[in-house]
Amino acid sequence: MKIGEIAKAAGVTTSRIRFYERKGIIPAADRGTNGYRDYPEELVTQLRFIEQAQGLGFSLREIADVEIGTGEHIVSCTDALALLARKHETVTALIADAQDRKRRIEALMAELETSRRLA
Repeated sequence: MKIGEIAKAAGVTTSRIRFYERKGIIPAADRGTNGYRDYPEELVTQLRFIEQAQGLGFSLREIADVEIGTGEHIVSCTDALALLARKHETVTALIADAQDRKRRIEALMAELETSRRLA
């Protein structure tokens, strides 16, 4: 498939595909005699996986470290569950940290409001 075809099928831009290729996230495409990139149809599933993973907060480095297989589920359920569990822990910790900062901000705001009223 040509880059425009694969981009449309996967719902990504051609520049994103080139970027992923440069960064080694996806394998380099074969080149035809005309110099055009020729991608395998299976890459659509991988590109969709990358987009979904990024949407869940995985970095490209984390995504690049995932062992990609073939077929409908390109990542084993066991591996996917382990990755998701780690990301869930990270997000939970970030939420707890943000809630703590929010409480400290609210306490400081209340303290400053009280000081302003007394002044």
